[in-house]
Amino acid sequence: MNRITAATVSIPAAAAGRPLLLALALATAGLGLAAPGTAHAGEQEGVFCPAGSTPEFGPGDRTLRCAKPLVVEREAVCYAVNLPANGDIRLNTRIEHVTAGRDVCRTPGSSGNVATSAPQFVPLPGDPPASAFVQVPLPGKDVFRATVPGYVFPLNGSLPLYLNPMHQAANGVACPAGYDGDKVGNDRGIRCDRNDGAPKRADCDFPWSLLPDEAGREDRCVLANQRGQTKPVGMTFAQLQIEKALPTVGWVLNRNAGADTWQRRVYVFPNSR
Repeated sequence: MNRITAATVSIPAAAAGRPLLLALALATAGLGLAAPGTAHAGEQEGVFCPAGSTPEFGPGDRTLRCAKPLVVEREAVCYAVNLPANGDIRLNTRIEHVTAGRDVCRTPGSSGNVATSAPQFVPLPGDPPASAFVQVPLPGKDVFRATVPGYVFPLNGSLPLYLNPMHQAANGVACPAGYDGDKVGNDRGIRCDRNDGAPKRADCDFPWSLLPDEAGREDRCVLANQRGQTKPVGMTFAQLQIEKALPTVGWVLNRNAGADTWQRRVYVFPNSR
């Protein structure tokens, strides 16, 4: 539906003889009733697994983990230590790290250079077991690389939400108790929501009249030749638009034959664990 502005509203001939209140209603109440919906962000948008990760959903789509393989690389090094077969350990400060092609460690000898051992790497605390690493030839020094299962936290748009150092990405995020989970973002994320109160009957602002099932099964508000959307009983259409613009509140129109209803919903971000 096109937006109606105060500059473009024209009073139809059928309304020319009506009270000024009717004319003002067409130019003011019609502004809101004909206005398009508002785009949402934040809690209504939910959280999404970042690019390069794979979403894993729990029961009822109330939990989400983002699986992303973790690549660990350690530089290939040559230790200046010889380990002869007799068990004697000798320090050789002249050991060479040859990086042409696949790296090797060589000790210069009188009869030429002899490869003494393959390069190794220095593991760091928290690294995968040594058996998970393989030597990867690279221009210059080689690296030892391990690829292990890993997880990252989801994002809200491009923003990180989960910064608690006591929580683990492998545990994922979960909707709070009492909230449902819905898949969003082409099945790459979730959002958490719940109904807030009972459904409210569809209604119209004064002096608009309710016309049931005017647009198929959807009720409409009518004033002269103007048509507009309904709003929940007990609030104005302007109040509805204000609430719908909030990232934590939404209103869902239930189209029912004979009488539509509006359901208020509230949204929160899932919690990290």
